[in-house]
Amino acid sequence: MSAAPTGARRRPLTLLVTAAVLLALPWLTPGWTELLVIVEIFLLVVLGLDVLTGQAGQISLGQTLFLAIGGYGAGLLTVRAGWPSWLAVVVPALVAAAVAAVLGRAFLRLRGYYLALATLGLAVVTQAGATGLTSVTGGPSGLVGVPSLSLFGLTVFSDRANYYVLLVLCALAAWFTANLRRGQTGRALAAVEHDPQAAAMLGIDPARYRTGAFVVAAVAASVAGSLYAYYLRFISPDLVSVTVALSIVIMLALGGVRTVVGPLLGVALLQGLPLIGQSFALWQPLVAGLVLVLVLTYLPGGLWGGLRSLIARVGNRAAGDRTTGDRATGDRAETW
Repeated sequence: MSAAPTGARRRPLTLLVTAAVLLALPWLTPGWTELLVIVEIFLLVVLGLDVLTGQAGQISLGQTLFLAIGGYGAGLLTVRAGWPSWLAVVVPALVAAAVAAVLGRAFLRLRGYYLALATLGLAVVTQAGATGLTSVTGGPSGLVGVPSLSLFGLTVFSDRANYYVLLVLCALAAWFTANLRRGQTGRALAAVEHDPQAAAMLGIDPARYRTGAFVVAAVAASVAGSLYAYYLRFISPDLVSVTVALSIVIMLALGGVRTVVGPLLGVALLQGLPLIGQSFALWQPLVAGLVLVLVLTYLPGGLWGGLRSLIARVGNRAAGDRTTGDRATGDRAETW
């Protein structure tokens, strides 16, 4: 009976310690701040995709379309139209939501590899458009001269400033996805994932909920694309390539769905692989693919799911050993 209150008391302390570590991280590891910013950008994308894949059970390989809408949209609106940078984040996000709502109604009727192929087509078209529309996107050379993000009259220019802005956004996204899972919408999405026909019989519209999840994932990717462009002050087809589209799904699968820590582990692992060495970076897609195969084969719940299972087994074994020891002590006491 005391386990629940104890867990409830520990949760605020855990959150407080985690927040303190995250706030101090750029100062503790100053040489890694740039990597931390890139991890946060892709974490935002993966957290949005987790709503679609982890909760609605739909796989999308086309998230780079919405990265392109956010990145190129923010760049074009600020560089060529002179819009405020914050407004150039909001408007592309709304455009991405509208595009996702239209595409979602059509694409999310598909199942299995048909859906994967359809959304992969989006990724191919996005890369081709970013490369071929030179008058709009700058072509292979990219769109240069993108200004930094400006908020409340302050320019978000340094690595640390970008880190803290993205930390707030990632925390909000994590809070949103966690509460979504526990709420009525999360239960409806779970019903749609497990049995759409049964969910429909209960009055749940599967198409509506899947499309809503697709819109959430699109908005998260669009905002991440805009902040990527502001951070590097540049955006090119490299960000919206088919390889990146596949990597986003791999990050989610590696870490594990329906969690907050899982996507963080997946993103950190995949983005951190090139740190091993420049020559190793050339083999990153191969290594990531092999790791994904191993994780999906032996850890279907992802790295975080496997780690939690291991901790639970160790805890149960320790509890069993204590119980056995208590029984042995009792037997000896009875003997004496």
